Amino acid sequence: MLQGRHPRAGTIGIYARHRPGMLRFLRLRTTHWASLLVAAAALLWLGERPARAYPQWQLSTGAVRCNQCHYAPAGGGPINSYGRDAVGEELSSFGGNGAFLHGAVSLPSWLALGGDFSGAFVDQDVQDPAGPTVAVFPMQADVSARVALPAGFSIEGVLGFRGQVRDPDLLVPIQNFQPVSTSQLISREHYAMWEPEAVGPYLRVGRFYAPYGLRMAEHILYINRDLGYDELGETYNVSGGFVYPNAELHLTVFAPDFVRHIGSDEKGFAAYLESRFHDDTIALAGQMRLAIAPGVTRLMAGVVGKGYLEGLHTLLLGEVDVVNNVFTQLGDSARAQIVGAAGFTLFPLRGVMITALGERNQVDVQVNDAYTAGTLLVNWLPYAHFELQLMERVQFPSGGSAANTLFFQIHYFL
Repeated sequence: MLQGRHPRAGTIGIYARHRPGMLRFLRLRTTHWASLLVAAAALLWLGERPARAYPQWQLSTGAVRCNQCHYAPAGGGPINSYGRDAVGEELSSFGGNGAFLHGAVSLPSWLALGGDFSGAFVDQDVQDPAGPTVAVFPMQADVSARVALPAGFSIEGVLGFRGQVRDPDLLVPIQNFQPVSTSQLISREHYAMWEPEAVGPYLRVGRFYAPYGLRMAEHILYINRDLGYDELGETYNVSGGFVYPNAELHLTVFAPDFVRHIGSDEKGFAAYLESRFHDDTIALAGQMRLAIAPGVTRLMAGVVGKGYLEGLHTLLLGEVDVVNNVFTQLGDSARAQIVGAAGFTLFPLRGVMITALGERNQVDVQVNDAYTAGTLLVNWLPYAHFELQLMERVQFPSGGSAANTLFFQIHYFL
């Protein structure tokens, strides 16, 4: 197991909860030269995608804190040495070396390097007048670096190319404020942090997603897209709090990207408080977010819950938020909105997880105007550094026809 290999590891190893008889696969090996060739091939993919964590692994793998595997206190972004060990030794079907470049290069302890590269296929019919969209496209090409400094300080940054299927000269998505062709290179995430120990207080300043919600990797989910966490929606933040074995608190003051004006145009405050109990098989959180943008002020409050059923190898998870929208340019008229998602993740075999979610976005609780969706995600990590994902998503807008999206991606990280 992985106990004690990293100060973030705590006392419980990844997959410690799974019964000893669980199927174990033969682990493959690779030479250093083969690793370098694979990494070079991955560099051919150019695109951009949020590098978020998989919240499905909290509780279900024995890791109860997101920062056991990630440098960031609330998870997401580059993974630490413990997370790399976990990917290679416990989370991939056929094992492998999860270290940087498969262990071909040894880095000093104060330096962490990484990269994420993805290519995707999409078949989408969302009732667009132009017809269905079928495309194969590069999705992500990010490199990352973290430098540890004395006294618990560190700096971290992610640099990558933006990419989209649509015409790069269009202002799409609209929250990006400028065409992709005028701003190909972007740093979605960069910050300085003070965190003396993995367990305890922290302070972080920079550009990242303010901790809130389930933090699912798929930005198209209503709980991400409609609550301020869409693609490229990172804000500039001053965030602080504490992370302890059974609880964590994250408080964040945020503002728009004042450097390049890409992403969210909101400013405000967010709070997230989570408690874990029942032998770390249940996590419950309360949260709130005040977001002020031109023309609208949104005050939202919600709850997040997870529960792991060990005997069924199943994680139950859900989030619901109530949003009060005040339209400041329309005489301060108000509208109440409810956004939520709930479902489960099944771990049938090592390296495989199947997630099914039901979603609801009640745009106005006083009007029968809502979006309902069902999303199926199948993730397979066959070998360390490699991931395959298949997603099928069907949306049912009130009074409209169903919209279907079939999506497949191949992901490789250095």
